[in-house]
Amino acid sequence: MPNLTYQVRRSLAASTDEYALTDAALLWPGGSVPFARIKTVRIYSVPGMWIFGAGKVAFGSRRCAITLDSGATIELTSQHYLSFGNFEDRSAAFYTFVSALIARVRAANPAAQLVSGMPPMLWWFWFLSFGLLAVLLILFTALGLVGLSLEHKNSLGTSLLFLVLAGLLIGPISFLRAIWRRRTRDLNSGDISKDV
Repeated sequence: MPNLTYQVRRSLAASTDEYALTDAALLWPGGSVPFARIKTVRIYSVPGMWIFGAGKVAFGSRRCAITLDSGATIELTSQHYLSFGNFEDRSAAFYTFVSALIARVRAANPAAQLVSGMPPMLWWFWFLSFGLLAVLLILFTALGLVGLSLEHKNSLGTSLLFLVLAGLLIGPISFLRAIWRRRTRDLNSGDISKDV
């Protein structure tokens, strides 16, 4: 098989790193490792975030976490840093590289774990954060409406304020749905090129 390379710069402080696949090993700026010594390959995506009226405030990215039998981890991302606030989406090259990596790891180490979805700690952090936000918005809205109704001070302006607060639930609930789809599961061939 021919060598395949992938280049990415993570941030302003980082230089452009080049990763390469040979017939027998993964090469990266920190060294090399035979495919047989790769314990886990995890593919996942981090959703971007839109705010009504402000547009995109956080860009989504695709990630590949490679865990070696030594416990060391190599992280690849589809976002290439160009300049402050300016990233290039390198998903096409990322998917080509990761697909080839997975095929070579499967061939060299059938016992390797190939999974899709966010790492469990990251998944739980996002799920609980946005779940708590949604619950707090629901409680605040419901208790506020009940309290104002009992006091007979539920004016049109106050009702509209609570209607806006209820509308704000769209954000956390849609993010929860996106996070739910990114829980850990076995890697299927179709998981590589879609949001996982």
